[in-house]
Amino acid sequence: MLFGCSSTQEEGLRQASEAPSALAARLPAEAAGFARGEAALPDPEATSVEVAYATRGRHAAGATVLLARRPGAEPPPPDLALQDLVQDALRPQPHRQARERGARFPVPAAGTTRLRLVCTETEGVYGRERVEGLLCAGTLGSTGVQLRLTMPRRNPAAADARGFAATVAATLAATPASATR
Repeated sequence: MLFGCSSTQEEGLRQASEAPSALAARLPAEAAGFARGEAALPDPEATSVEVAYATRGRHAAGATVLLARRPGAEPPPPDLALQDLVQDALRPQPHRQARERGARFPVPAAGTTRLRLVCTETEGVYGRERVEGLLCAGTLGSTGVQLRLTMPRRNPAAADARGFAATVAATLAATPASATR
């Protein structure tokens, strides 16, 4: 029985020690209809990677996944990180207006407690286009995780926002193949 606990602890340590670039490399090529695009290094002062996703079609949706670790600093708790992300996203701009829609909710990642991700849905306008979105923030060990998703407001929706977040969460929470060898 102790072997199982030790194995779980070792898995948690491996996940916590993975660099954002290693985590980004594990992100899926496709998630709930979104195809993976390019990865960028947005902040040279931090170890971070931002990966773009988009759907295809006339009413396309776009998303980004940001994985960041600041040397010597733990990421903020998911609720606080989400609050900061929401404030930034909802800040009025001349070309966009948005508001939070509904209650905040966790995205469960089966098999681990290392990944904690909290999300909220948004709605508003971008130019003249009515849009909806999803913002998520959380932690995986010492790495901060953010998801931003925006799409035109249509019925049916251009994409499955919650499905995208769940797929990304499940992938990040999974043990990397190299750790199981």
